[in-house]
Amino acid sequence: MEINSFVSGRTKVMGLVGNPVEHSISPFLHNTISSVTGIDAVYVAFKVEKESLCDAVKGLKALNVLGFNVTVPYKKEIMKYLDENSKEALLMGAVNTVKNIDGRLYGYNTDAEGFSRSFKEEAGTGFKGKSVFIIGAGGTSRAIAVKIAAEGAKRVCIANRTAEKAIDISDMINSNVNSVARGLGLYEEETKNVFRDCEIIINTTSAGMFPDIGGSPVDNTFEFSKGQIVYDVIYNPPKTRFLEEAEKNNCKTINGTGMLFYQAVYAYEIWTGLKLGDEFLAELYASFKNILLKK
Repeated sequence: MEINSFVSGRTKVMGLVGNPVEHSISPFLHNTISSVTGIDAVYVAFKVEKESLCDAVKGLKALNVLGFNVTVPYKKEIMKYLDENSKEALLMGAVNTVKNIDGRLYGYNTDAEGFSRSFKEEAGTGFKGKSVFIIGAGGTSRAIAVKIAAEGAKRVCIANRTAEKAIDISDMINSNVNSVARGLGLYEEETKNVFRDCEIIINTTSAGMFPDIGGSPVDNTFEFSKGQIVYDVIYNPPKTRFLEEAEKNNCKTINGTGMLFYQAVYAYEIWTGLKLGDEFLAELYASFKNILLKK
């Protein structure tokens, strides 16, 4: 019998805190990176009940873990249990990555950076000087809107069924980042005109995500324009009904696979200080997409 020496007394621990976490493919990705790069670390998913979140954070700190990711529904609540949050995370109102630095826990947000890199690579353009329409006003919308405004977008329109939530995000951006944002009610008549006129459209809601694959964040009164770039943060299914409709109108479409991948890559780099090369990432991304297709 061969002894398994994958984990030793020197192995660093990284992990994921959330509920549920059973479906997560983050352990596959992070453990692959560690294996290939020779980093002595293991990544584990921790299902944490809401009433136990504070204790879980204290426990991870006491165990001296290298760091951990945070997923739904704790990206906002986790912030009050950390020693310090980055300025960007505070603006975005959410933390998805925590690093243990000499016994103190620091919170970061890599979702927006992952989104930005994914978008630029697949769209072949950035946000500077562009008009952007964002559907939804949750945590993902806020993070993406902050990032886009900071990267020089000409106009950022945030539309939500509850207009007040969209207005709150736009006011925060205008006060703290750049005066380019506007909040709208999703089904106001003017909103449909703005939707049609913007160069980039981003869905940050869960409408159309598996298993509700027939859903869409907008109804058929919204009209796409030829040449728009349409991004959906959903990665399962790979092509949502929303993206299918955009394709029919000759739009360029991108799903959320790249965002999922790159937010994880940036988290790993924060924890380890390692800079992963482009050639390695390209190969890893191809394998990562294959895993998603099999899920």
